[in-house]
Amino acid sequence: MTNRFAPGVFFVALYVVVSAAGEVYAASYFQQADVFVALLLSFAVICLTFNLLAHHEGGEARVAKWSLLIFVALNAVTAISWIGLFIGLKYAEPAIVVAFMVALGPTATVWLNALIRRQGAPPASDIVVSVTIATIGSYMIWISASGNAGVEWGARSSFGIVLAIVAGLSLAVTNILVKLLFDRGFSGRQVLAHRFYGTILLLLGLVDHSSMVIEISQHWFAIATTGLSTIIVPLLLIQQGIRRLEPFTVNMVLSTAPIITFLFQYFDSRIVPSSHTFVGNVLITAVSVGSIYLQYRRSA
Repeated sequence: MTNRFAPGVFFVALYVVVSAAGEVYAASYFQQADVFVALLLSFAVICLTFNLLAHHEGGEARVAKWSLLIFVALNAVTAISWIGLFIGLKYAEPAIVVAFMVALGPTATVWLNALIRRQGAPPASDIVVSVTIATIGSYMIWISASGNAGVEWGARSSFGIVLAIVAGLSLAVTNILVKLLFDRGFSGRQVLAHRFYGTILLLLGLVDHSSMVIEISQHWFAIATTGLSTIIVPLLLIQQGIRRLEPFTVNMVLSTAPIITFLFQYFDSRIVPSSHTFVGNVLITAVSVGSIYLQYRRSA
């Protein structure tokens, strides 16, 4: 297990850095652009690419009835988590959006993992860490509601945070469903090939079809950059991490994302640096690092 732990943490950590930079860039770009066009093109490309790769990959796992149900559920929660994340980035401070997602993830994962994968009660240390991170997440709610965040509080920002909370819960379920498919013999390419149909269908219903050509012609570079930095490359990295790590460990590494995102926000003049956000992000990161160390000691 030790040989898989270190590479797994590396892949997820690299995912955090790449996606944090991309999310800050996307939040700025989405202020004057159509978020659904960028997402639709990105998910269509990655779905097509991995369908081709999976078709040429040998040893495909048999799709039994139970596996098909997992894929259906995975498509649903994937659509909720990704679309909720990007709309949240458009309306709220990126570092707080990411903090809400990762603060809820570990708490939900502890109990969902025990329920769905039938592994029994989680260790007491995991429960303590989850409760601590959820408490810090509540502090982040106060930061936003009291007007101490980097983006002005209002109806739009509160809507963005609600979507981030929903996306965080969906992300916890996503990690567990992907792990279940890996346990049943599916490869990372096969999972990526079949997990975005629901997202693409939902985006087709949300996108303004009359403006797609204009949007692409005017913002093709920004769309390509957003897709690569926030979806395509991060997905390749996180799949490798999920394969090598338990869902709770994945969420703990992901919990370092808010502080990384906060640092990248200095490149966005739209966001006013907030010491309250910084403190909340540091607290989440500190608890996450401690948890990763405990996970490593248990796996050694």
